[in-house]
Amino acid sequence: MSSHQERVQQMLRSFDERVQQISKAQDKLRELQGTARSGDGAVTVTVSPAGAVLDLRLSPDAVKRSHTALQQDILKTIRLATAAAAQRVDTELEPVLGEDLAKAKQALNGAAE
Repeated sequence: MSSHQERVQQMLRSFDERVQQISKAQDKLRELQGTARSGDGAVTVTVSPAGAVLDLRLSPDAVKRSHTALQQDILKTIRLATAAAAQRVDTELEPVLGEDLAKAKQALNGAAE
């Protein structure tokens, strides 16, 4: 086999490995969630990596406060859960994408807007 053919074969193997890594990362991303609790534990929120609220739990004490205080706690906890999910995504994708992670996040943020 010529040197050129060996390089092509190596490139194809490398490409196949990268595709497999990306496929595994996609599988993990489907399972990832971020969960956060308010400081007093009255509000618990779980979100997907995209920020979709998957679960919202309120303790009995949560409804004893004013509606505006509860609203603020819910929104703050959603933001915390979303940040936790984003961190988990970064942790899973960084080994696969390496320095391309920042570019991928920019592309995703642009698509979301």
